[in-house]
Amino acid sequence: MAKVALVKVDYVEASTRRAVELAGGLKISKGMRVVIKPNVCNAKNPSGMVLTDFAIIETVVKMVREKGCEPLIVESDNIADTGDKRVRDSGLMAKLDEWGVKFLNLSADECVPHGVADTEIMIPKTMLEADYVLNLAKMKTCAHTTVTLGIKNLYGCFKEAKKSRLHKRLDVVLPDLAKTIRTDMTIVDGMTCMEGNGPVVGNPREMGVLVAGTDVVAVDSLCCRLMGFKPDEIGHVAGAARLGVGRIDGYEVVGDPWEGLVCQFERPYSLKATFKSLGAVRDVYLTR
Repeated sequence: MAKVALVKVDYVEASTRRAVELAGGLKISKGMRVVIKPNVCNAKNPSGMVLTDFAIIETVVKMVREKGCEPLIVESDNIADTGDKRVRDSGLMAKLDEWGVKFLNLSADECVPHGVADTEIMIPKTMLEADYVLNLAKMKTCAHTTVTLGIKNLYGCFKEAKKSRLHKRLDVVLPDLAKTIRTDMTIVDGMTCMEGNGPVVGNPREMGVLVAGTDVVAVDSLCCRLMGFKPDEIGHVAGAARLGVGRIDGYEVVGDPWEGLVCQFERPYSLKATFKSLGAVRDVYLTR
């Protein structure tokens, strides 16, 4: 039975380590090619609700190095900007330089064509040839998929910048990506989350938790429940389960009690969500 760890965050490093260990630990051996994929979908991070918290990334880098490996941080281009520029302008590149960690823009990597949803995308060889992948997602709502969690974070793992052409087919594309690109450990940053008009200009929702596991579908399923959504009604999560990527139910939740944490996140583009998002729109698009 898959285990999904839920940990209430006290100190970020200690809580991240606890979540990973409860979920089964990092099965990494010296010399493995280890890739870390955080959520850096934008350069702006108002209220800390858009991007994976840098303290989580730093802790995971330390844990990988303790296993005798050097991690590689990856992102790709999107309609907001190039992966390099978003990582630099968000402040993450300065942190990577400080930690001595390499960054790769997947859009500049050698790629392999992959057919999905009657079209073709280019998947970077780095993702296909990795020995171990850590998926560091953010707990948010999303206009196109209702939620963006571990599976949706894989949308930043193929080459092209204009990913919007696939938005109407995400319930097919995302499960296929989850089956094609390995995810060995998923950690979802549920400290300051986003509700409403996600994934960039929603509203902050304080949850103060981390969710981790080796089964990305089970991790996303628990996160959906925490957010007040039924996982089998989220198209890409249910689709990934049908493809055999992981379990949407029948997993074991370990760590801290979670039932009392459940709350209903505001859905994208309700009138209330749109009105409340004006501050985030200003912070993301109207300020330097």
